[in-house]
Amino acid sequence: MNAEVAQDPIATEQAPSELDALRAEVARLNAIINTPQSDDFLRAVSMEAEHQRQRWGDEHDAGKDPADWFWLIGYLGGKALHAHAAGDVPKAEHHIITTAAACANWHRAMFGLTNMRPGIDSTAIG
Repeated sequence: MNAEVAQDPIATEQAPSELDALRAEVARLNAIINTPQSDDFLRAVSMEAEHQRQRWGDEHDAGKDPADWFWLIGYLGGKALHAHAAGDVPKAEHHIITTAAACANWHRAMFGLTNMRPGIDSTAIG
């Protein structure tokens, strides 16, 4: 059957263009998710939360508890504080968005709706 598909000129012509279209769509969606947003706060938080879930899934760390979420949010909030105090409003805004996104992911994690896990596996620091 594979030989038939390979000999079919229509299948041969359509497959690469369909594959290229799928690759282009994946690249487009990744560009959206991985581009910092700041125009619309709620949209920016939603997109940043998705970015965090894709970047920091449970493959990265495991066994997290509520204290790990607390320290992550404190760390990110501290970055916002320092940027704002230094007068770097765009950077402060970005850190406020990342902090809010971490809160959104903590909320999802409480209900088992995300595989994102902040911090270091306690057995790894042993």
